[in-house]
Amino acid sequence: MKNKEVKGILALVVVTALSFGVIIGSKALSIDMGGDAASQNTEALEELDVSGAENIEKASKTADGYLVTVRTKGYVGDIVMDVAFDSSASKISSVQVTEQSETDGLGSKITEAEFLDQFKGVTAPVYLPGMSVSTEGSEEAAPEEPAESEDLSVLEGASFTDGTYEAKAAEADSNGFIEAVTLTVKDGAITEVNWDAVTEDGKKKSIMSENGEYTMTEDGLTWKEQSEALAEALIENQSLTFLSTTDAEGKTDAVTGVSISVNSFIDLAAQCMKQAAGLEAVNEDPFAGAALTDGTYEAESSEPDSNGFTEVVTLTVKDGAIAEANWDAVTEDGNKKSIMSENGEYTMTEDGLTWKEQAEALAKALIENQSLSFLTTDAEGKTDAVTGVSISVNSFIDLATKCLEEASGIEAPAAAEAPQEESAEEASESNAEGTQIDAVAGATMSSTAAVTGINEAYNFLQTVK
Repeated sequence: MKNKEVKGILALVVVTALSFGVIIGSKALSIDMGGDAASQNTEALEELDVSGAENIEKASKTADGYLVTVRTKGYVGDIVMDVAFDSSASKISSVQVTEQSETDGLGSKITEAEFLDQFKGVTAPVYLPGMSVSTEGSEEAAPEEPAESEDLSVLEGASFTDGTYEAKAAEADSNGFIEAVTLTVKDGAITEVNWDAVTEDGKKKSIMSENGEYTMTEDGLTWKEQSEALAEALIENQSLTFLSTTDAEGKTDAVTGVSISVNSFIDLAAQCMKQAAGLEAVNEDPFAGAALTDGTYEAESSEPDSNGFTEVVTLTVKDGAIAEANWDAVTEDGNKKSIMSENGEYTMTEDGLTWKEQAEALAKALIENQSLSFLTTDAEGKTDAVTGVSISVNSFIDLATKCLEEASGIEAPAAAEAPQEESAEEASESNAEGTQIDAVAGATMSSTAAVTGINEAYNFLQTVK
């Protein structure tokens, strides 16, 4: 009898606990749903026909506007989103990612409020920096379109002068990469070619493609492998004529395994070859033949770098020639990079020259050459013109140029300026055609996929509203 009573009590306890859990869960669910309802009433009043609409899984008219579920291809897998619009079918009310398998800590951040909150209340279509918006409202990455295609016919039969030549894209592409090709000629023949692309923060596309941060297909060659295959083909052919036939997208079947657009490679490699053939100026020196006035000149960077260093170059002219040069960098509290590198507080590699030794080697080379034209650089601002120097020399070149400008009274041609930030007035005007959204840092492809899906939802509504 007692056993039966005990079993009955236990059963009652279990049922009570389960009931309590259901009640708590229901309350939590109603709170969550209530929170969503507060911002957007998504109860379907009318289901919309999505048959034939690519990537649109379902759509409905709601009390507050429209709700569209869209599936788009992400960096790793499909991304599914619920996109809510107001009654105009143009203003976005909210975006919710309901399914994704993007890289944890990178692409997965498209689910976070910092990214999604940007869409609330903005006018569609939306786009990332560097993307173009068509009149129909869809977005697409701006195609690689060189201002003017290089004329390859002038290189036929050309002889090349030994040296290393470089050509760099004038501006970043739609994904923020600046492309560069370096080409080395030895004994009159092309012996080395390198094609790479670098972001503003120094990330190389070649390295990103190797570690999975930049992928194009699940199978096939990586971007790095394809760029190397193109470089090898150019060395074998000693000419770009094998790439003379490309399709409308700039793709070629001339090199096995290469599926990327080769337009920029052709243009930049052609520029290098023209330099080597003497058909195009190589690092034209604006100070060639200029008289330098004796004195000491100094140029300082306008603001500290990401490590808090303000760089300075001082240059002394004596008897019309550069007699002394010094490059250093100083923190706000007066610590010099040169001294820090000598006492081990600032190190770059375990072997090789210290930062101070490299800065001194550059200064010595400038004095020996009496010009900056010897400094050819790659996409990262690095050079092989001075033995042992592995640091970026861009700031040294810029500051030394300013000193030479002052000493000679000649103003060097300005480098291509970075695009100016859009003013509030311009941004307001652009909203009539769409709204710019910031990508998740380090996850451009996932961000692009999300933006594409949102615009597909918007485009669908324009056909049915």
